[in-house]
Amino acid sequence: MSENRITPAPRRGRLPAVAAVALVVPLLALVTGCDDGDDNASPSYGSSYTSSYEPSYTPSYEASTDTDAGDSYTSSDPYTTDDPYATDDPYASSEPTEDPSPYTSGTCLNGTLPDSTTAQAVDDIDEVDCSAADAHYRVVETIPLTSDMSRCESNAQTQYAFSSRYTMNGNVISEYVYCLIGLGSYAR
Repeated sequence: MSENRITPAPRRGRLPAVAAVALVVPLLALVTGCDDGDDNASPSYGSSYTSSYEPSYTPSYEASTDTDAGDSYTSSDPYTTDDPYATDDPYASSEPTEDPSPYTSGTCLNGTLPDSTTAQAVDDIDEVDCSAADAHYRVVETIPLTSDMSRCESNAQTQYAFSSRYTMNGNVISEYVYCLIGLGSYAR
């Protein structure tokens, strides 16, 4: 029968372990900084940075040599202007505004409306006497607060639809849809 024997490994000296500790301790002291016992000292890190930037701009002031200028610091109204377009009322319009009164049922209009279901700008529609030769349309219904001309489809008499919108400073202040019938050669 064979015998198994365990042989111990040869014993190494403590010199390599002491040498490793001797190298690690100074290395840690170098990385973290040495403690000199001052509790208020800030940590020291092995590198430093010094800025070499210096601004090159130096503001300068030159005194005015104009003796006719007088005192440049006189008090005056800072809100006065020489602007020829300035007005007392910033919302004042130089154009006359149209009367926002709606056309009532029975009112006759002249001008020409486009034969289209697409919205188009029309600027030649005016109220006229119904007996006038240029009376082309008569209002049969006025619908306020909308520009939806399809609302006239509910009125069986409607042959034409016309909408108008009044604005002030770009904001709609009133709008109307007029359901119309054609007069004379404009009748359908």
